[in-house]
Amino acid sequence: MALLMEDDDDESKHKHFNYDKIVEEQNLSKQKKKKLLKKKKGEEKLEGDEFQVDVKDPRFQAMFTSHLFNLDPSNPSYKKTKATQSIQVEKQRRREEEQRRTEEQLSKAIDPSLSLLIKSIKSKTEQFQARKKQKLM
Repeated sequence: MALLMEDDDDESKHKHFNYDKIVEEQNLSKQKKKKLLKKKKGEEKLEGDEFQVDVKDPRFQAMFTSHLFNLDPSNPSYKKTKATQSIQVEKQRRREEEQRRTEEQLSKAIDPSLSLLIKSIKSKTEQFQARKKQKLM
């Protein structure tokens, strides 16, 4: 009854919906959802900063040797940039290089006569294993 008694001039209390505005808000929410899905899928682009890290600089060596400076991509404040990617690539390259060096050092450390002894023992054990299998069959 109160609505019937009010004046028609007072439109501030009764606002009508604007269809165009509702459609626009829905389109914006769809765009936000698409952005979130891209982020979740890992399709996000690298941020557009131009900061470059000099990975060859000896002042930053602790970044590659100490566990205290590891990058944590699962951290919510982590941002994937060109600089962080270059740090990860350099760290991986250094790990592989260090592994290759240790393998070379191990191969050089073995005396040639010792390596011959190892080969002969391996061949004799293989022959013994083969004879054992033949006896079982």
